Amino acid sequence: MVAGEMRTRRLTPGLRLLIPSLLVTSLPRNAIGFSFDRGRTGALVGAGLVGASVVLGTLLYPVAGLLGAVLPVWLLGTSGAVMLLSVRTPIAFVKPLCYGCRLLPVIKEHEAIHLSGVESDEEVWRLMKSRHSTDSLSLGGDPSICWFCPIAKRLKEH
Repeated sequence: MVAGEMRTRRLTPGLRLLIPSLLVTSLPRNAIGFSFDRGRTGALVGAGLVGASVVLGTLLYPVAGLLGAVLPVWLLGTSGAVMLLSVRTPIAFVKPLCYGCRLLPVIKEHEAIHLSGVESDEEVWRLMKSRHSTDSLSLGGDPSICWFCPIAKRLKEH
């Protein structure tokens, strides 16, 4: 159900600059898809981040000026705002190289499982292995699949 309503966005450099938390989480090469927590927890944490960034910016304004007011909102508030948006419509961010990959539906499925409430990555991969295999996805020796693709590597594990 989550996969049908989930939006997928290409993780462009501009988007990474706009939402700094995406820059940090996208640094590892094997991290190809990202999503923020949704539901009550996502709403609570998102509202907390937005509120904390406004309070912190207000406190820093007299000391550091406009930069002191904007910096916390940019660093914390943008993540909180995306979390609040994700409560209503789940959003998955995918690296540009992987966004054009033929395995994008599998990446979306992986993120949808996380967004449906399964937090453990090991549990998500257990579910993914029950649905897909390297043979069913024709991954053996496919030159169009990146050598670092974690999907192919994880599905090969027993």
